[in-house]
This record gives sequence, structure tokens and C-alpha cells, in this order.
Amino acid sequence: MKVLHITGFITGGAGIAVKRLHESLLDKGIDSKVLCMFSADENITREIYPINKSKSLWEKVTSRLKIDNANRLIGNLSGEFEAFTLPFSRYKLHEHELVRDADIIHLHWISDFVDFPSFFPNVKQPIVWTAHDLNPILGGFHYEEDVRRNPSFGSLEKKLTVLKHAYIKKSGLKLIGSSTVTVDKIKAYIPEANCTYIPCILDTVHFKPVEKKIAKAAFDLAEDYLILGTGADDLKNYRKGYWLLRSALSMLSKEDRSLLKILCFGTMKENDQSNEAPEIIRFEPVHNKKLHSLLYSCMDYFVAPSIEETFGLTGTEALLCNTPIIASKTGGMIDYSQNEKSNMLFEPGNVEQLLSKLKDAITQKRLMKLSGSSPRESILQWYEEQDPLNQHIKLYQEMYQKQIRPESS
Repeated sequence: MKVLHITGFITGGAGIAVKRLHESLLDKGIDSKVLCMFSADENITREIYPINKSKSLWEKVTSRLKIDNANRLIGNLSGEFEAFTLPFSRYKLHEHELVRDADIIHLHWISDFVDFPSFFPNVKQPIVWTAHDLNPILGGFHYEEDVRRNPSFGSLEKKLTVLKHAYIKKSGLKLIGSSTVTVDKIKAYIPEANCTYIPCILDTVHFKPVEKKIAKAAFDLAEDYLILGTGADDLKNYRKGYWLLRSALSMLSKEDRSLLKILCFGTMKENDQSNEAPEIIRFEPVHNKKLHSLLYSCMDYFVAPSIEETFGLTGTEALLCNTPIIASKTGGMIDYSQNEKSNMLFEPGNVEQLLSKLKDAITQKRLMKLSGSSPRESILQWYEEQDPLNQHIKLYQEMYQKQIRPESS
């Protein structure tokens, strides 16, 4: 059984999820390969095949301008959004030898890579598609919040949604949602969709706790401060909610703010530090897992204030490093924090609820009653119960057996 993963990238949240699944399958003896649009040499590991080793100048420019090669459809439309992509591409992947040779096709983040009109009618193998965001069920946008914030795109968004749903239904592909929230949304948009809940693969080996006292000392952080952490590839991204955390922090009393230090990683605005407490200690996006584990471990809480997520990998990484999370009720954070006794979830975008959770954390710090539970044990228990790797393998095997022994035979 040969499994081929198709994804635009092997970096970023979706890319990391693909790579973890792929490498876990290889470790299990499954014939797994990844076909991606491009990748730098340093990110290529076994059985990963990029079509391009780097972005072309045109792709870099169009990506930065939030347009693509088919921008004639977008015309003069403009707005504030994370991404708007079209289901068309210059790549004809159905002709690629890896696609022709595969038994199972697993799609991931495929925007600007998979050309719907040529791919789906010509690929006859069973297809499964993991919704790493909501683009599989939306039109050009990748999250519902962007649909709501950009009504001028309404007509085009609807046309693309109808077109994509038609290809999905006709192909008979299966969909995977990595959270119960995502599965519910998929079924709401496409009621007849064959959709399965399978969480993302976690890196339980490299993300591991360092004793908090040692971790804080490594960054010269005094133990009498409450260290709040947050992070994402791009903290300027509206959806990640860093602005919401900053708003909540500004609403704390001066006395409460003086007890805090904020540790964050990811790209952010240059003028982010104010003269008033709390101090913000900044790190660029972190790719070294030992350093990343040390960062998570020195935090008393990791704050994940996203407005919308389909899973939320950073929250799992914090928990694996024994750091409890303060998180919005979205994506997988609802699922994987269920076993966490210090559960501190709030409604997405609700600054008052986030403020209340921060005050609770500060009060616990003053009373020296920070949670004595083990977030790592809790998420490992949840992860063992979900068993996402074997769930994927079982799904592949069912699809493969149905392919070689059709129901009509």
C-alpha cells in the first residue's frame, strides 16, 4: 500500500503536521511519500519530493500581495484577510509519476498547487483530504472569520464554494477533521460528506519538560514573576489573537501587571514594547526543539488566544512541556485540554473572559497555588486514547481494500 501526501509546504503548522504523520508512517513500515510544491534543502528528509527547491520571484511577489496567478477573478476586490486562494493551478499533478504510482492520495494544504478541474476527474485512486484549515469547505478564504470580515468577496466566495463542493462530492473523497469543531463545520457545509475525526500527530519525544526552576534560570527570569507565554509563526496575524492578549493585559491593574513577564515567539511588530509593565521578552520563530521545550517549560501558562483554529499545535507543545494553557474555545484546544485539571478556556475574541482567566492565574501566583497537576500526563493520556497514527493507517487500509475489492465484485 503506497500512500502519497500532497501539500504545498512542509513548513508552517500544516506542513509540520504532514511531516510528523509521514515520518510516523515510515517508522511503522508504511510506504509513505510526500509531494510538495517547494522546499528548501534543509527541510527535506526521507521520501519528501519537492517540485521546486525554492519559490520563483513571481510566487514570492504574489504571495506577499495576497494574490495568485488567477487574480483576474479577484479583480479590484480588496480587504483584510489571512489568505484568499483559488482552486486552480499551473501544476498538472495527475500526470506526476508519484501520483500515478500511489495507491492512496492524501491531500493536505493544497492551495495554488492542486488544480481542481484537471486533478479530480483524472485521479482514480481513493482520496482523503485533511482540513488543516477550512479552505476545503470554503471558497477562496481559509477561515470563516475572514468570510465575515470581507463581505465584498461574497459573490466570488459563493461561486468558488459551489465549484469546490461539486468536485468533492463527485470524487467521493473522504475528509478528515483534526478537531470535533472542524468535523462539525465540515458536516454543516457538506452534510453528505464522509468525514472522520482524527487529531494531528504530536511530537511527544522532542517536546518534553525541563524543571521550571532550571528553565527560568536559563533565561535569567526571577521565580517571583508569573511568566505568561504565547507564540505563533506570525503574531501579526489577526486570527492568532495576539492583539486580544495585549488588550486584556492593558486592562489589568498596574499592580497586577508588575507581577508579569510576557515571553513570546514569532514575527511581530517592531514597536511592540511599551514603557509600562509587563516586560515583553521576544524571540523570533523558534525551530530548535530543545530551545522550544526550554521556552515552554519556563512559562507558568501558555496563552493561545486564537480567534479561530482547526487544531492548534502550539497548545499541545506547551502541555507536553508540562505548561498549562489559557486558551480560546476553538479547534483542538477544546478536545486536548479536556483532561487538564487547570482547564482555563474562554470564548474566542472575548477579552473580558480572557482578562478573568489572567486574573485567576495572578491570584494563584500570589497564593502560591499554581496548578499541581501534570499537563503532560493529561495530554499523553488523551493522545493514547485517540491513537491518531493507527486511525490513519486503519483508514488507509479500508480505502485500499475497497479499491482492490470493489463492492460490486
